Amino acid sequence: MDNARRLALHDQLLERREALRQLLIDSADATQTVELDQSRQGRLSRMDALQGQEMAKATRARREHELARIEGALRRMENDEYGDCFVCGEPIPARRLQNDPSVTRCVDCAETD
Repeated sequence: MDNARRLALHDQLLERREALRQLLIDSADATQTVELDQSRQGRLSRMDALQGQEMAKATRARREHELARIEGALRRMENDEYGDCFVCGEPIPARRLQNDPSVTRCVDCAETD
């Protein structure tokens, strides 16, 4: 992979990392404990709030997982280990990396996983 393409992917990873960090900060309140004050909320409203909380937790977990994948890709770039499949060791096609710069497997190995 040429340096220009690698630099573009590096910048894309940095931008996505910053966006994810900001989303995690902004959504911290959505995962807080739901208040049990029945005088202010009816039963259905409380159930809606609990469902919203669970959805927020699931979204947060997905974002944290994506952030970890991005951090791993950035580390691999720093160590000149970026762009090779973890399973077979072959280069991951540039189009696949452009689609998701944090992937760790080529198409063939990803399909068998």
